[in-house]
Amino acid sequence: MRLLGTVAVLGLGVVSPATAAPQYQTNQYELQYGQPIDVTLESLVSMPESYYNRSVRVSGRLDMLATVGDRNWALGEMGMRVIIVPLQVVAARFLDDAHTWVGREIEITGVVSQGKDPQSQQLATVIQFWEFYGPQEKKPPGLQASPEATLEDLVTRPGQRDGESVLVVGQFRGANLYGDLPSASRRRSGDWVIKNDVFAVWVTGKKPKGSGWKLDPKLRRDTGKWLEVQGRVRTVDGIVYIEAEDLTLTNAPSPRARAKKAPPPPPPPLKPPVIVFSLPLDGERNVPPDSVFQVQFSNDMEETSFEGRVGLRYAGRPRPGDRALDAVRISYDIGRRALKVDPGDLLRPGRMVELILLPGIVDLDDQPLEPRPGHDPGGAADLLRFQVAGTLLTTGGSR
Repeated sequence: MRLLGTVAVLGLGVVSPATAAPQYQTNQYELQYGQPIDVTLESLVSMPESYYNRSVRVSGRLDMLATVGDRNWALGEMGMRVIIVPLQVVAARFLDDAHTWVGREIEITGVVSQGKDPQSQQLATVIQFWEFYGPQEKKPPGLQASPEATLEDLVTRPGQRDGESVLVVGQFRGANLYGDLPSASRRRSGDWVIKNDVFAVWVTGKKPKGSGWKLDPKLRRDTGKWLEVQGRVRTVDGIVYIEAEDLTLTNAPSPRARAKKAPPPPPPPLKPPVIVFSLPLDGERNVPPDSVFQVQFSNDMEETSFEGRVGLRYAGRPRPGDRALDAVRISYDIGRRALKVDPGDLLRPGRMVELILLPGIVDLDDQPLEPRPGHDPGGAADLLRFQVAGTLLTTGGSR
């Protein structure tokens, strides 16, 4: 896999920081690998193939691996871990402080690939990252009051107060629930928005909570509260961010004569769910007769809608010795958005097997499953086909 510019190739050998990379901005990496998607360590470890060569954002406890030579790093959680490698654009800053963060949670953004664990030399999931955030520090004692500023001042004069600690007042808008800012400008999974009049900024580094109060960035009913935010200003590509140091609930600014605000824009239309990945891959040949199939969806699905709407069958005319695949067992993993389909029987060697998803399967917003672009499943919601190996080779796994 080749990264941008002269960044070193990450192969299946020893993991080490890339060298001689030019100082690219983050969005150039995202241009190659796409906008980062928020994932969990569990998803990366259990279904890494879903994320290869994709841009992801993930949090976990930082571990320093005991190896000879270069320092190596990993993110771990409940016995799971992925190897992480800082690209040259952030390597110096990361290595300056990383040893003080061992055992604490950090967040990284980077591209996923397969490599070797430098300790065990076994195949492992690897993330080469170009952005990171260290552990959230506690508010220092005796925090000095910052000069007041307005969101209008920060937004209309971007960059002029970068690096300054300021005090601003804005209305809580959740995790950009009203589309006040470009969704691609969100840098961290925990970022949220404040707004005053038509001027909005991202708040990062602290959750919207304090003594006796807590707001949920995912709930519209929590929006509308006024907050006083003290923090340091930075501007990236014309978008203003405040690295929060202190948060306080407050009252709305003193009313003044102004035109009536337009209602907030309607939320963007929802996208119907589709299949985004399967193991084995759709159309794969020579799958073992004891295969267990996994199907991952683009949206969170309504688990109960799978009941009676998932089936396996042999394609074509029945043959002597065929047994009906009527012992199929299914289960749904909410965190991974993945459906597991266990045939409950060995599949007949050499036969084509069809995994059928019938109409009536819906996501949590009651949107029906749609066929993948370019696929014609006939009267089904979607259909996947697999060719069983011609000999009784097995995966060796347990069901």
